[in-house]
Amino acid sequence: MHQVTNKKINKAVGGGWGVAYKEYSPAVLPELDAAALAAQVDLPRTLSAEEGRWLCDKTAWPAAVVQRNGRTCGLLMRLVPDQFQFTFRSLAGTSGGTRRLANLEYLLNTDTYVAGIGLNISERDRVMLLADLAATLKRLHRIGITVGDLSPKNLLFTTDPEPECFLIDCDAMRLQGITTLPQAETPDWQIPAGEEKATRSSDVYKFALLAIRLFAHDQTATDSATLTTLSPKLADLARASLSQDPARRPTPTAWAEQLTAIVPVASAAPAATQRRRGGSPVASSASNSSVTPPPGNAAPGGGQPRQMSGGQIAALIAGLIAVVLVLGNVSSGSDSSSTADAYTPSQTEAFDADMRTYEPYEPPGGDSDASGVTAGEEETETPSATPDPVGDAEIGSCFYDVGTRTEVDLVATDCTTGAFEVVDIRYGTTDLGRCADVTDSDRSVSSFRHDLVLCLSYLNPGGDAYHAEQGDCVYGPNGPGIWRTVPCETGNFTVLAVYGGDDASNCDGWPRYNLWKPFLGPNNADLDRVLCLSMNYPDDMGYAEVRQCLLKRGSGDTATFTNTGSCSTSNVVVTGRTSDYGATAFCRGDGWSTWRSSEYPELAYTVCYRWR
Repeated sequence: MHQVTNKKINKAVGGGWGVAYKEYSPAVLPELDAAALAAQVDLPRTLSAEEGRWLCDKTAWPAAVVQRNGRTCGLLMRLVPDQFQFTFRSLAGTSGGTRRLANLEYLLNTDTYVAGIGLNISERDRVMLLADLAATLKRLHRIGITVGDLSPKNLLFTTDPEPECFLIDCDAMRLQGITTLPQAETPDWQIPAGEEKATRSSDVYKFALLAIRLFAHDQTATDSATLTTLSPKLADLARASLSQDPARRPTPTAWAEQLTAIVPVASAAPAATQRRRGGSPVASSASNSSVTPPPGNAAPGGGQPRQMSGGQIAALIAGLIAVVLVLGNVSSGSDSSSTADAYTPSQTEAFDADMRTYEPYEPPGGDSDASGVTAGEEETETPSATPDPVGDAEIGSCFYDVGTRTEVDLVATDCTTGAFEVVDIRYGTTDLGRCADVTDSDRSVSSFRHDLVLCLSYLNPGGDAYHAEQGDCVYGPNGPGIWRTVPCETGNFTVLAVYGGDDASNCDGWPRYNLWKPFLGPNNADLDRVLCLSMNYPDDMGYAEVRQCLLKRGSGDTATFTNTGSCSTSNVVVTGRTSDYGATAFCRGDGWSTWRSSEYPELAYTVCYRWR
C-alpha cells in the first residue's frame, strides 16, 4: 500500500480525497480476475447518484484499475478518512502517541486496554457501531455486494460525530457473485466447513461473531449468551445467526432493527481510564495480562497507506515501466491525447504514464454526475418516474400481490399477515427457478430492468407452521387459530408430510397419522397446503397395538414403555386399547397406561398390558 501524492479524486467534495495505490504481489497475479476488478471500478457509475455517493462514503471502493505493460497489477482507492484514525498511546506511557487506523480489532479487548491506548468507547457506542454496520450490510446486499472476509481487520470505526463504520479491502468483496481473487478468511472468523464463502448468510454469521466478541471484549468468544445482559432478543439473534444451516440465519435488517431499539437503554458512560502520574492512560497489570492487542506496530489488517520516501518512489517508478489507469468507462485503448492529471510523485520527478482523471461521482450541478455524464452532454436515458417495487426491494421488504394467477402486481406494504416478504434476491438472472432452493420461498418475481429475481414468502394468517417441513414439530388450537413451529415435546405434533392443495386423503397412508391441518394460501395463487401430523405421545405406548411387545422401565407415574422391535427384548405385551382416558376398568385387572391432551381429548388412550 502506498499513498499517492499530488492526486485527488472527487474534487467537488471538500477539495477532493487523497488517493492510495494498492499493488498486488506477483504471487497472486495468476489468480487475479481483471474483469471482476474492472466491474467493481465501474459499479458506482451504474448506480443512482445517491447510491453511488453512499458507497463511496462508506467504503474504500476500488476507484481505478492500474496496469503495467497492459496487464492489471493493482488499483487506486480513496485514502481512509481522518475520522477513522486515532492517536495510539503506548500502555507503558513512553510515547506521545502515533496515528493509526481505528480498526475494530482494538475494541475486542478489555475496557482497561481500550482506554489505555487512548480510546473512549461506551456501551452505547458499541451498539451504535453494530447498528451502523448492520444497516451497511443490508444496503450492500441490496446492491449485490457481499463482504466475505467480514472481520475486524477490514472494519474501521469512529465515534465523532456519531458512531459509524468504514469498510476497507473492498476488492476482496464479491459483486454479483463474482470475486477478484479467491475468497480467503481470517483465522477465528471462518464460517462452518463446507459452506459457500462470501454469501449474505456468511456475512450474517460473521456479524454475529463480531457482536458477541465486541461485548465479550474478547478476540475469539463464540457464546451468544454474552449478549443476554444487553438484550435477550439480541442473544437470540446471535444464536440464530450462528446456525449451521445458512437458510435459518436472520437478515442484517433484523439485526439493525433490534440494535436500534436498544440504543436508548445502552450506557453512554465511556470505559474507565486509569492514569499514571503525568496523565498517560495505562492498563493495570491484571488486565494487561489478558489483553490480546493487535500485533505489531502497523494497524491491524495491514491496510494503512504510508507516505513513500523519495528513494522508495524512485524504486516504484523504475518498476512501473508503463502504468495505465482504466477509469470508469474509459478503456485502456482510449485516446492517449486526453488531458493528463498531474499524478507525479513529487513536483520535480517525472512519471512516464498516460494518466486520466477519475471522479467517482460529483454532486448534481458539478462537472459530472454519478453516471459519468459531463456537463453539456445529453444523457442517454432519463430515469423513469414510475415506481419499481421489484427493483427497489430488499430482503425484508413486504408486498401485497393484487394481480391475477398469471400476472403479478406487487404493492408495497407493512410485513403483516396476507403479505409476501422478500426472503432472498437473486442478482444477475431473471430465471424464476433460481428461488427453488430458497427456504420458505413460495413465489418468485423477476425484473428484466434490474436483472434480478425476488424470492417471496407468504405470511400466512394461520401462522408460521404454514412453512413447516417434514420432521418439524408444530402446535396450535383444536379449531381456528394460529399454528406455530415449536420444539418437539410431548403433546405437540410432528409433521409427517406436507402436500399442496386441500386434499386430506393424501395423509391416510402415513404410519402414526392422526390429524391433518389445512392452510389456505392467497386467493390468486395455488398456495394452499395440508400438513399430515402425528401426536407426540409420552412414549411408545401411545401408538402400541394389541399383542405388541414393549419394554417397561420404572413404575407408577415414572414408568416408560419402549418398542424394541422384538418380544425377546421386551417384558410386557399389550392386551387391549381404547380411546377413553382413565378407563382402568376396561383392562379387567391387567396393568394399564393412560394419557390425554386437554386440547385434543379425542387423541387420548388407555392401553392394557400383561407381564410376559
